[in-house]
Amino acid sequence: MFYKLIAVLVLPILIVQGKRVRKKALKLPEAIGSREGVTNNSTKPPLSILILGDSSAAGVGAAHQNEALLGQLVHNLQIEFDLSWALVAKTGAQTQDIIAMLELAAFTTEIDIVITSLGVNDVSSLQRTAHWLSAQEKLHQYCFNKLGAKHIIVSGMPPMYKFPLLPQPLRWVMGSRAKQFDRLQALAIGKCDNKSYEPLMFELDERAMAIDGFHPGPLIYAALAESLSERITYIAKSRFV
Repeated sequence: MFYKLIAVLVLPILIVQGKRVRKKALKLPEAIGSREGVTNNSTKPPLSILILGDSSAAGVGAAHQNEALLGQLVHNLQIEFDLSWALVAKTGAQTQDIIAMLELAAFTTEIDIVITSLGVNDVSSLQRTAHWLSAQEKLHQYCFNKLGAKHIIVSGMPPMYKFPLLPQPLRWVMGSRAKQFDRLQALAIGKCDNKSYEPLMFELDERAMAIDGFHPGPLIYAALAESLSERITYIAKSRFV
């Protein structure tokens, strides 16, 4: 990859910039609010969803879960379904961390659809793409075999090359790496009937991001929730509801 050659050439600069970013970055809290619930509307078909992920899944950048991905998904989906939902997410989580978190969680019913929002921390950790793809597959198989998931929707990588927090050339290198991860992820998922890849189709408006210049704000969460809601509704109604 061309970006790898550039990264080697400017490695001292990247190290200095990485340290500065970590030092000056605002430490925003995860969104407050319940991470599980039900609608109890027996007039509609039942659907259970589980969101897994890192700080974006946990709602960093939104004050309350109602404004984050979880709350906005619930708001959209409860129109069509008798919904039950849960969120397992933590700031800084990599893909390999989520299985350990799931083993500590207690689910009394099987999950219909799992939505994952992972990858940024995998990219910044500089692990090999093969290791990341292997961790993704292990997580997916855990969801299928242990949680009874019928379908997994994988959210695409955010456009890190546009993150205002990251200076150049760090922004370009991390953005190029994220694009590579995203392409490989989409290719792997495209071969599976029980998985879907959901790209981030909307433009990243810096004004809609959180004040740290790194996480989504409520408007971006709303846009992602809208596209995911359409995907979930189509999958559920066409396959198992």
